[in-house]
Amino acid sequence: QRPFQQLTLVGIGAAAVYFAGLVFYWNGPEARSRTAREVFSWVTVIALIPLLWRGWQIVNLSHSEPSIVRLLIIFAAVFCLIALFTTPYHSTDVFGYVNRGWQQLHYGQDPYVHTVSEISNRAGDPMLREHWIYNPSPYGFLFTGISYVACWLGQGNWWVTLLIIKFVNVLAYACTGVLVWLGTKALGREHAEGPLYLFLWNPIILVHNLANGHNDLIVGMLVLMSFYLALRRVYFWIIPFVVMGVLIKYAPIVMLPFAVGLVWRKVGSLRAAGSCLFAVVLAALASLPYIGDWRSFRLEDIRDNAVLIDNSLHSFLIHFYELVSKFVPQMDIFHDAASSAIAIALRVATLLTMMWLLLRFLKNVDETRFVKYSALCLFLLIFVGSSKLNGWYVGMLLGPVLLLDREYWLRRLMLLFSATQLGSITFLKQAYILNYIVMMLVPQWYVWRERRRSEQRSLNTETVSA
Repeated sequence: QRPFQQLTLVGIGAAAVYFAGLVFYWNGPEARSRTAREVFSWVTVIALIPLLWRGWQIVNLSHSEPSIVRLLIIFAAVFCLIALFTTPYHSTDVFGYVNRGWQQLHYGQDPYVHTVSEISNRAGDPMLREHWIYNPSPYGFLFTGISYVACWLGQGNWWVTLLIIKFVNVLAYACTGVLVWLGTKALGREHAEGPLYLFLWNPIILVHNLANGHNDLIVGMLVLMSFYLALRRVYFWIIPFVVMGVLIKYAPIVMLPFAVGLVWRKVGSLRAAGSCLFAVVLAALASLPYIGDWRSFRLEDIRDNAVLIDNSLHSFLIHFYELVSKFVPQMDIFHDAASSAIAIALRVATLLTMMWLLLRFLKNVDETRFVKYSALCLFLLIFVGSSKLNGWYVGMLLGPVLLLDREYWLRRLMLLFSATQLGSITFLKQAYILNYIVMMLVPQWYVWRERRRSEQRSLNTETVSA
C-alpha cells in the first residue's frame, strides 16, 4: 500500500478510538462505573500510542507527498470535531473555567478575591459545578477575562459556554499547527509534514487539551508564536507574545529575560523599550477589571495551589521517602522537613540552571538559541522545579519543541513524554512512585541511552577514519 492509504487507515483507527470516547462519556463519567472507566482508559492508551507510532513511520516514508499534508489536516479536523463534543471526563478543570467566568458575569465577583464557595445559592445555579470552588482563580488575567467573555457569549447556557471555551482551544490547536509548519519552513528544514503530524495527531493534545479542555494549549501557541517571530526576525512582537502567555498561565515568565535580551541585542535599547512598554500596556488592559481589588487578592491561596505536590519529581521523591519510612519509622518525624528540603533544593537548582543558561545566551545572542534556551527554561520550570505536574502541561511545550533540532534531546524527550503522559488518564496518575517511573524516568533513560549510543557510533566512525 502507498503511504496515503496506510496513513488513512491509521487516521480511521484513531478517529474510531476518539469517537468511542465521545459515545462512552456522552452522559458524563459519573454514568459509568470506576472499573468501566479504568478499562476504557487502558484500551484508549493501548490503542492510541501504537497508532501514533505507526503513523509516524508512515509519514517518514511519505517523501513529502502533498496528499499526505492534506490528509493530516482532514483527519485533524475530524479529531477536533469529535473532541469538541466529547464530555470532559478526566480532569474537569474546564468546569472551573466556566465557574469563574459566571462568577464574574452573573455575580459581579472578582475571582482573585472571592471563591465560588462564597456564592450562597450556587447549588441551585445550573452554570456552577462543584469543582475547585474553594480556591481563587489560579490563572492569569487574560485567561480569566476569556472565561468571562465565554460566559457572556454563552448567555447562561452551560453547554454552549463549555463549547465556546473548548473552541478557543481548537483555535489554539489550529494556530499551533500552522506555526509548526511555518516555523519548520523558516528553519529551512525539509519534510515539515513530520512535525505537523507529531502535533496535530498527538493523542495527549487531543485527549487532554481538546476533549478535556485544558488551557495549556493556548500558552503553547503563544510561546510558539514568540519563537516563530524570532526566527522571522520580527522582534518587536516577541516580548508582547511572551507576556500574553504569562497572562494565561504564569510559566512563560521564565522566558522574559531571554526575550528582552534578544530584542535588545538585535534592534537596540529604544525599540526594546518600546516593545516592553507595549507588553506592559497589554498586561494593564488585561488586568483592568481585577487590579482595583489587588489589596484583597488571595495571594496565599493562589500560592498554595501553585505549590501543591502532585505527580512531580518532588512528589516522586517524597513518596519514595515515605516508602522508606515504613521500614525506618524514625524517619517519619522528619517528613515535613524532608519535603521542604526537596522543594527548596529543586527550586534552587532550577533557578541556578536558568541563570547559567541566561548568561550563556547573552554571550552569543541569536534567534535559534533563543528558541533553544527558552524551551529549556520552560521545561526546567514545569518538569523539575514545579511541585505539581500534570499530563496536560505537555500542551505548553510540545508545539514549541518541534522547532528544535530533530536529534536534540529535549525534543525527543518531550515527544516521548507526550506518549507516556497519556497514561495519566489511567490509575497510574494516582500511583505516585510507579507513575513517575513509567511516565518520566523511562523516557529519560531511553533518551540518555540513545544519546550515548549515538556518541559511541560517532566515536567508532572517527576511530575507523583515523
